[in-house]
Amino acid sequence: MKSVSLFATALTVATLMSGCSIFQKTGTTVNDEKAQVKTTPANQTDKQTSKPAVSPSSETQIAPLLGSWAVTSINGEKVVVNGENHPKFTFEAIPDAKTAILVIAFNGCNYLNGSWEVSGNKLKPNGNFISTLKACPDAPYEFALNEALNIVASYNVIDDNSISLNSDSGRTLMTLRKRNLSFLNGAWQVTTIQGTPVPASTAIKIVIDVDECKIHGNAGCNILNGSVVVNLDKGDGIEFKDLATTRMMCPDIATEQSFLLALEQVATCVEGASSDQATMKGAEGQPLLTLIRISPDQLENQ
Repeated sequence: MKSVSLFATALTVATLMSGCSIFQKTGTTVNDEKAQVKTTPANQTDKQTSKPAVSPSSETQIAPLLGSWAVTSINGEKVVVNGENHPKFTFEAIPDAKTAILVIAFNGCNYLNGSWEVSGNKLKPNGNFISTLKACPDAPYEFALNEALNIVASYNVIDDNSISLNSDSGRTLMTLRKRNLSFLNGAWQVTTIQGTPVPASTAIKIVIDVDECKIHGNAGCNILNGSVVVNLDKGDGIEFKDLATTRMMCPDIATEQSFLLALEQVATCVEGASSDQATMKGAEGQPLLTLIRISPDQLENQ
């Protein structure tokens, strides 16, 4: 997700042009069904103030928060919904604001955007949050997340992939798990299928776009297209759905069929020895596919 920093004038113009309405944090809305509306810290838009001195260690204060996170619990209740309406957060650094982060929350229906000032593990809202304005019949955590977000005052690191967002009394409001699948974006060649090397005469080359939820490529004989579903109940959970191919016959069609069958069973994906290697596993953790990263030029040379 691209970092966007908007000046107040730009936000005002966008608001007038789109018919948007902006309210206070307790009911913040912007009438835009899909676009994620970003905001800048209040001290950059409401008034001009001198910037406080920033110590060399300031950037380390925000480092544990940066990235994309799935919400795993709200007020002690486990989040069980999966798919596109799973609540999530993205925290991004703000240029020239080393102790502040951009906060992009999704409550299962609407996006809420704002920023926090970070001091140690303390979090302080930097002005008001704004939100898209949609009515959704299938967003069971929408209001609980909104209320929890409104009183977040600190965070704690649980482990390398998990944090909690807490109230000013230290009560856990939400737990988040980091999404670790960005390494999977790009072009790949399949090297083994359930432990069996792919024959040199058959090149299975695919492109995965986690952000756009798409997969396409050459399954070994036929052109492949499908959907990517990030399973937010697991940090490395991923599934491939709606797979469709052309229907040519080739000498080694059996390898292609084995690949497609394995791809449909994928439940997780992890990096190999480097970010240029990946292993896709089944629900029981068994390796199904191994892949190596390739360049776009290699992808074109089918």
